Amino acid sequence: MAENQDKSNRKYLIIIGILALLCVVLGVMQFQNRTEIITRTETVSNLEIEQLQLKNELQDMLIQYDTVNVNNERLNAEILGQQEQIKEMLKQIEKHKDDAYIMSKLKKETATLREIMKGYLVTIDSLNTMNVTLKKDNQNLATELSQTKTQKQQLESSKKDLETIVATGSVLNATGITSVGLRVRNNGNQVEVNRANKTEAVRTCAKIGENRISQSGKKVLYLRIITPDGVVLESTDGPDASFEFDGVSGKYSVKRNIDYDNQAQEVCIFYNVNDPEALPTGQYIVQLYEAGMLIGKSTIDLK
Repeated sequence: MAENQDKSNRKYLIIIGILALLCVVLGVMQFQNRTEIITRTETVSNLEIEQLQLKNELQDMLIQYDTVNVNNERLNAEILGQQEQIKEMLKQIEKHKDDAYIMSKLKKETATLREIMKGYLVTIDSLNTMNVTLKKDNQNLATELSQTKTQKQQLESSKKDLETIVATGSVLNATGITSVGLRVRNNGNQVEVNRANKTEAVRTCAKIGENRISQSGKKVLYLRIITPDGVVLESTDGPDASFEFDGVSGKYSVKRNIDYDNQAQEVCIFYNVNDPEALPTGQYIVQLYEAGMLIGKSTIDLK
């Protein structure tokens, strides 16, 4: 009986020993898990702090770049490139915020960008100092040249006035300008008509006055025939035929070269109509130009 009792006690002791050992093992495992959790928590916390510091530093660099003012295209282009790189790094921080390796790499790149920015700020400060000096020199130079510039402007103004007088005076003058519609008969005779669909040609005649200022020799007269619709009748020289007048370029209907000897002379210019049936009815304006200036004007009423 006593022997059975001893065996039972040994069994209990073994079970108690096993349970005690399991408790020790579980306690060790729990301690290790807690330590690992604390370590991971600290790591995550440190990573978040590092991430926040990087973001703040990069954003601060962007703000500093935005306040930079420099009149240098090359530097502006380089600074713009740095800003784009900083913005891309901010995106990478958000994208890899749980990656300690990427954060470490971005931290090194941020330090490099900070050194580059310091170099830019030193360069910009030097340029601004030089600009201040140059502005002072320019102000002194402007003061010294003020009287000379004023005299030059006065001379140029007098010269322009004289050139304007000569240019205006050298332009030919046309008087008594008349324009009529013509129809050519089978025998070659020209008959004046006032119907649009019968008009095969337009004749414009004028008296070119005497002008002793104008240079003698070849002169080019341009005729613009403007329809009631505001369209210039197309030249036989082509749809792109144009000339300069009143400071602009415009089409002409016909041009004629004349020999001018500074004496008054009668001139007639003929314009051949391509398609009389296409002519609209109404009042036509005929303008005569020489040397880019209007020297005569008339009208034709075609029914």
